[in-house]
Formats: sequence, C-alpha cells, structure tokens
Amino acid sequence: MTPKRVLYAEDELSNRKLIQIRLQEGGIKCDTAENGNEALELFSNAVYDMVILDHYMPLKNGDQVAKEIRKVNPSIPIIGITSDDGSAAYLRSCGFNEVIIKPLKGYASILRILNYLREGV
Repeated sequence: MTPKRVLYAEDELSNRKLIQIRLQEGGIKCDTAENGNEALELFSNAVYDMVILDHYMPLKNGDQVAKEIRKVNPSIPIIGITSDDGSAAYLRSCGFNEVIIKPLKGYASILRILNYLREGV
C-alpha cells in the first residue's frame, strides 16, 4: 500500500518540524514548504492526499493558496492552522475543510489530521 502524502506549508520551522515528524511517525509522507509560493510550486509538481496550510505566511497566505488549489482540485482535503481563532469561518469560506487553532498541543491536532487521511474525507 502506498503511503499517504501530505503537503504542509508553515513559515515557523518548529511547527513545520513538529507536524512533519508526527505525520512520519504515523506512516505519512510529509513534504514541507515555508511560504505560500513554495507550497503552490510543490503542489503543482506532485500528487497529495491532503494539504495543510498555515493562515499567515510570507509571499502568499494560506487563504490565497487554498483558493488557488481549489481551482485545480476542488475535492482535496485542506486543513488550516492559525493562531487567529476568529478567522475559522473566513478560512472555511476560502475552501478549508477544517481549521485547527494554535498552539498545537499534544497529539490532538495530529489525530484530527490522521483521521482525515484514514477516512478519505
């Protein structure tokens, strides 16, 4: 069975590494990007089962990236991660299936991500 593949775009290195390591522990291949433009470039050159985007990033924010991804793939699960708990409704309107509020604590956030991958939502 081919492992699931996730694209995770986050400008904060510590958050990027945390999610990447946790997903890899769950048998998920995780490619990372540190800004919105890099995320779009990676997305255009590979097939992903899910995209995880930080809301605020250099060059292009997650909401901008999500809108561009939705034009190409309207059904791929996109999860947003943000420290702005008031932006969840806005992010959903931009095409995010789920929004996780920072700080990421323990395994709860990772389990939400893994459940999306297992259920094939």
